[in-house]
Amino acid sequence: METEEIEFFLEFVTLANVDNVEDLADNRYHHFVYEDHFNLHLVGMVRAQSSFQKLKDVCRHYEMREGIDIDSVMGEHERRTVSSRQYFIGKGLSTDEAQAAAFALSFYTGTRSEACNRGASLVARQANGQALESTTRDELNEAAIILYYLVKALSFIPYYWGYVTRACQLTDDELKLYSPGCLITWIQFSSSKKGRRAADNSTFEYRNTHFKIYSLTGRPIKEFSNYPEEDEVLFLPHSTFFVFKHELSYHGTQHTIYMRQIEMGLCQWSILWVDDNIYNPSWENKRHMEAAAARELNLNVHFIPKSSTDGALSFLRSPFGQRLKNRDTFRIVTDMNRENDYPERRTECVRDSSDRNSRKFNDLKKSAEN
Repeated sequence: METEEIEFFLEFVTLANVDNVEDLADNRYHHFVYEDHFNLHLVGMVRAQSSFQKLKDVCRHYEMREGIDIDSVMGEHERRTVSSRQYFIGKGLSTDEAQAAAFALSFYTGTRSEACNRGASLVARQANGQALESTTRDELNEAAIILYYLVKALSFIPYYWGYVTRACQLTDDELKLYSPGCLITWIQFSSSKKGRRAADNSTFEYRNTHFKIYSLTGRPIKEFSNYPEEDEVLFLPHSTFFVFKHELSYHGTQHTIYMRQIEMGLCQWSILWVDDNIYNPSWENKRHMEAAAARELNLNVHFIPKSSTDGALSFLRSPFGQRLKNRDTFRIVTDMNRENDYPERRTECVRDSSDRNSRKFNDLKKSAEN
């Protein structure tokens, strides 16, 4: 799953039930899978009335249920907030915003994450023009402030590039969607555990489906969680994955599905970033990529990472790259000295490397123009 070459399949993908990628983008819009409008609409709903105290009031409402000591539950969130807020203050947030970001993460990792997922679906629906009943709109208005601070908090947490595992209980019809070669978008917040094994408790262990995923934009939230032992990695709504293997075991009752998170650029602002060290944990530009994503909550910039010229050109030849190349909101960022390209020339020290660099740049430029 960590092998980037698996993404070359995009060049040869066949789009079912649509004539081109623009039709696919339209379908995603009508089915509420439209990345740009989610955060934009969320910001518009709550920015004027957002505050730490307002967030606590809404969370208290969701936490109140029969048999629960609400003061104890809220106290737990408060303690977690105190231990986490300094991280967000260090990222430049005000004390009020930092406390709200930490509190939203505590709320999510506690017992009420379903409220966030319900809210995410409602925000997506309203953002795409679907009429909602008045009671549903009231629920959305309450949930929106939780989503606002949760998304804000996650935007300041670095991407996790590596293996995660997610355990789910799926129906037969749902399992049919996960066929090798398919692209899957999860429109909810989706929790997973860092590493190749599911969380060690009965709640997850005996679910009928285990996803083995290579994450690109999942956020590790162990340091902010009420359950740090789960080592959780959280995917934001509308994360997309390529399914490349679906295995059955235990007499056909246990499913293991292998996926790689990918970016297709089905959004307004996309940057194809090409660098041979892009997946190196110590790559110095990773923080710039993450900072760009966090700079404006209502402007979603999607990065398409590639570590080689071949990978970048393959994407540009794909239907998804062809859609982007003539858009004025698409950019290519590329380094000029990739050691993983043209390996047969690495030992030719006397040859001037500038020829190679010029060729790589011109290849990318030519493909984007054609």
